Amino acid sequence: MTTTTAAVPVVLAATDVDTLTEAPLGPNEGVTHRVLWQQGGSMAGVLTVRAGSRLGVHSHRRNHHHIWILEGHARILGKNLGPGSYAYEPSGVEHDIDASDTEGCTVFYLYLRPPD
Repeated sequence: MTTTTAAVPVVLAATDVDTLTEAPLGPNEGVTHRVLWQQGGSMAGVLTVRAGSRLGVHSHRRNHHHIWILEGHARILGKNLGPGSYAYEPSGVEHDIDASDTEGCTVFYLYLRPPD
C-alpha cells in the first residue's frame, strides 16, 4: 500500500521570510539557512555564506541541488559567480559554496530528492 502526503501551498511575503529562524548549516561557522518549504527529503531555502566563509566541500548520495545567487559572490563548481547566476549540482558531484575571498553571498536553493 502506498501512502501519499498532500502538498500544502506556501506563500511567504518578504517580511515573512525575514522572520524565519536562521539556523547554522554544516560544520563551518558563517553559514546559515532559512527553510522556506520542506517535504520528505526535499526542501527550498535561503542560504547565507558570510564573507570569509565556505559551506565546505561535500556531495549528496541522492539529492540534487539547484542554486541561484541572489546577492554577493562565491566560487561554485570552479566558477566565480554573482547575482543572477545559477548552478546545478547533481547527486554524487562534490561541490562547495566558497565565499572565503568575497563579501559573502545569499542564495536561493532547492535540495530535491528524485522520485523513487
